[in-house]
Amino acid sequence: MTITTGPQIAFSDVNQEVYGTSSHSSDLQFLNNLITPTQRPSTAQLSNFYGLNYYQATTYGACNNGNCQNACNCGNIGGDNCYINGTVNCANCDAQSWLQTGTNCACTYNCTYTNSASHACNCTCACSKIICTKLFQIGMMPYNIFAADQQYGEWLKKNDRVVYRGYIKWARIVTSWIDGGGPDFMVWIRNKEKRIEAQRKAATEWAFKIATPWSEHMAYLMGAVKNDNVMGRIIMNIGRPICKIVYFMPKKRIVPDVISTWTMWALFFFSYYTSSTYVKLDKKIKSIKTSILNKLIIQD
Repeated sequence: MTITTGPQIAFSDVNQEVYGTSSHSSDLQFLNNLITPTQRPSTAQLSNFYGLNYYQATTYGACNNGNCQNACNCGNIGGDNCYINGTVNCANCDAQSWLQTGTNCACTYNCTYTNSASHACNCTCACSKIICTKLFQIGMMPYNIFAADQQYGEWLKKNDRVVYRGYIKWARIVTSWIDGGGPDFMVWIRNKEKRIEAQRKAATEWAFKIATPWSEHMAYLMGAVKNDNVMGRIIMNIGRPICKIVYFMPKKRIVPDVISTWTMWALFFFSYYTSSTYVKLDKKIKSIKTSILNKLIIQD
């Protein structure tokens, strides 16, 4: 290569050497096809590739292929053993590698099938897509509540698969936010690193606020605790129809991610503040009734 300008090699020198012209240009459309289809922009720009990693998402998706009718499917792996009741097929949910957000869980699947087989998953990171499991893993939920919730999840999967799968569908997004991924919803924060951190904190805070009473109610239903959590019961009553709606929503995106995620947050706020308001009013009414009863007793 002959350097034509200055002591440094210029882009024009490289273009001249490789392409035979000093003003060669090329688009990034050929690289755009490497981005996972769910995150692929219509027109490739350099900014579209910022922060993406090239890997095969071995735990991506719910694996609704009819082969894993149990908690051991590859879209639903936890660190603990679980029991298999059906045909086993823990092949990767995504058949190839893509440029995408997040990192690879790199799980080792050890699935066997007998009358009471168990499945162990050796993960280098948190593979579970269940919110309660995620809160337990980061130390925000006690083990007895977590264990009871896993039992309730097994019961729900057998008795109301629509609610269960609808829950998995949106819970996967919440745990992605907690891990620093997921779709952007704080679009007003321009700096990407600050936006990801703010979304992570918000998702963790609200997951704790909503999942804590909900999980305590589930633990009560499973007999793990003596007292029910009234707020958790109301959240569950609100959450069940929401999960059904999410389950029947089409997989193909029909609205922008930011609209769907804002809708999700609106439902979070609605369920939390509705249930907390009910609990406060209920306590107030009971307090007034007790006060009136005490006055009547004193008068007698």
